[in-house]
Amino acid sequence: MLVKILLVVGLFGLALSVEQVRYDNYKVYNVRIDDLEQFRLLNSQEKSLKLSSWREARHLGESSDIMLPPEYQKAFESLLTNHNFTYNLKIDNVQTHIDAQRPKQRITSMEWTQFHTLEEIFAWLDVIEDRYPDIVTPFTIGNSYEGRPIRGVKISYKEGNPAVFIESNIHAREWITSATITYFIDELLVPRNPAVRDIAQNVDWYIIPVLNTDGFAYSHEVERLWRKSRLPSDPTGECIGTDLNRNFDYLWMLTGAESDPCSQIYAGPSAESDPEISQLTAYINNSIPEGTIKIYISLHSYGQYVLSPWGHTALEFPEHYPQMMHVAKGFSDALYRRYGTVFTYGSSATTLYEVSGSGKEWAYAVKNIKIPYTIELRDKGELGFVLPPEDIIPVAREVTEGFVGMIAAAREIDIL
Repeated sequence: MLVKILLVVGLFGLALSVEQVRYDNYKVYNVRIDDLEQFRLLNSQEKSLKLSSWREARHLGESSDIMLPPEYQKAFESLLTNHNFTYNLKIDNVQTHIDAQRPKQRITSMEWTQFHTLEEIFAWLDVIEDRYPDIVTPFTIGNSYEGRPIRGVKISYKEGNPAVFIESNIHAREWITSATITYFIDELLVPRNPAVRDIAQNVDWYIIPVLNTDGFAYSHEVERLWRKSRLPSDPTGECIGTDLNRNFDYLWMLTGAESDPCSQIYAGPSAESDPEISQLTAYINNSIPEGTIKIYISLHSYGQYVLSPWGHTALEFPEHYPQMMHVAKGFSDALYRRYGTVFTYGSSATTLYEVSGSGKEWAYAVKNIKIPYTIELRDKGELGFVLPPEDIIPVAREVTEGFVGMIAAAREIDIL
């Protein structure tokens, strides 16, 4: 269902009448896929039943999270029953949870009891740049397709530190990522315990809170569950956007990506076709001294994973895989001690699914960064992309402790 509302697009100062997508009575099902026949059957029904995948099964015998509108639910349930799928209902009404994510009264100053807009995050970056000029160095890698700046901060207490690079919210709908990483930035600037003070003062942090600025703004203003960029994908204008985490120039389009512009995992017409990715790689290549970055992190949700290369194959592992697993264990163990949240770690291809053209693969294979990860934050699928605002601080606190453990583990094997 679409509801027309008037939105003020603050970045450009324009009042635009747009249609905001609602998900009233949309449901999310958890569907186990036991054999290839079931897998092919679901794929064949994706367009006709308007199936939207939130999370795909990793292997046969595992489950996918699938959302669909109310008018197709009866047919979908009949299909599942008639073909002996095992399934259960995870979310009864998606819009209810989206409404809960949007505050009844906005607090425009930065705090972590609500999900903030791009404009609010940028205003906060202005504040911390002014407040901590000796520690915070702002940078902009360039502009998005629609002209929004893609902003980041370097946090450095002294020269000569090794660096960690973090890009967040490359997928627009994963709001918990930018909420978590802005909390972490605040912790680095005002450390409240000695362990955080140590990693703040002795490691440089390059952080882009929102890489997919166009998609993120669109997910706030129009379509909450938007994933991709906003670059038009085909001449008809019917399909918009690239999956930016399939657009890096390493084994682009080899596996785990689609050439169909309407697909959620469309890799773009060519590697680095989207300015968000071409400018990100150019910034790392040209503005950060070679060898400075020791750890690269692409922050995502959901699933609770720490994923390393390789993504394109489960039949071999990179040279530095033992080191990657040592540091991933350090992150996961430290995070677990906060609230008992379990993160699974391993290579993408063996732990989640095969993928190529992603940020961590490029970081390792092209830039020789020995410790690169995709980190998938909470949860395991109970609410997925529509976590309530009450979860922001717990998630951010455990991730902060995870980063402390990650740095400690990296030091143990002389990565840092």
